[in-house]
Amino acid sequence: MKNYIPQNYEHRRYPQGKLSEKLEDSLDFDFNAGSERINTIDEFETSLLTPFKNGELIFYRGEKCDSIKRPLLPSIYRNKEFLFDSNKKVSMISSSALYDFYKRKSGFLDLYEKIIEPVNTSSMYNFLSFAQHYFGVSPLIDFTKSLEVALSFALKDRTEYPEDVLIYTLRLKSPNDYTSSLAVANSWIENYSVLVFRDLTKREFEKPIDAIEDYRLIAENFKGHSFIEITSPSAKLIDVPTNDLIRYQQGVFLLLDDFSLIGKSYFTKKVRDDFKLKKWIINKEICPEILSYLSSAAPYYMYKNLTDLSVTVNEIKKNNAIYRR
Repeated sequence: MKNYIPQNYEHRRYPQGKLSEKLEDSLDFDFNAGSERINTIDEFETSLLTPFKNGELIFYRGEKCDSIKRPLLPSIYRNKEFLFDSNKKVSMISSSALYDFYKRKSGFLDLYEKIIEPVNTSSMYNFLSFAQHYFGVSPLIDFTKSLEVALSFALKDRTEYPEDVLIYTLRLKSPNDYTSSLAVANSWIENYSVLVFRDLTKREFEKPIDAIEDYRLIAENFKGHSFIEITSPSAKLIDVPTNDLIRYQQGVFLLLDDFSLIGKSYFTKKVRDDFKLKKWIINKEICPEILSYLSSAAPYYMYKNLTDLSVTVNEIKKNNAIYRR
């Protein structure tokens, strides 16, 4: 009898559409799996504003556009060359590697230790929080408890919107992936481990044999795991406010850990398994109306004020005739 695969075999194994959904879920690299569009103010109020006003436990992040060039990536990995102090093609980023990275940045670690506290690999969270907000480089990703803060970062007080804007929402699935404890946050960072691959040069693409020895680390460190497993990070949420900016912005940090970073993208599956993380794409046509809402409901969170509370305070002083003699 002739051996053949019947037509529509995959559709017999999976209901209509389920196979493509499974592939999208596994191979998603920019949180598009399960993303939704918001095209009207009514949809904005129903999907985002009402749950926020009702006090639901949701964390937010705003982006000025929905672009593959703006992945949900820690700032320390946006320019990976800073992480390599040799010709190696692979770098294991641990807590000690993070410490060494900042030590190489002339004066920054010294500044922190002189004005705040000593830093070591078992107590790095306070320093990394400071680095994220005042140096702009850390393994942490900013989220906030306030939809209004997230909207401010997305809208940026603009009068015109050439592109749709983006809001991420994150809900907890397990309390084990969230902490408000400094000790736990320090422990997570002390055990931090990310394998970063240097971007190949044109010459290395032409002669890849030179890079094979370094890339062999994949097989050694991740033997028995699928490619998706080794490139999809686990996620933790840290709610420990440590400085003025994080308090003002009602900030929390997302920590992506235990993965390998090739290029500037990663498979999102494990992150979405850890949290209910959703991507809301807001139609650019309704952005001016949302900005109008923000300027009325929370003028202190307008973008011009968001990174400098003194600007808002000075305006309040002027409005209350504090400057008048």
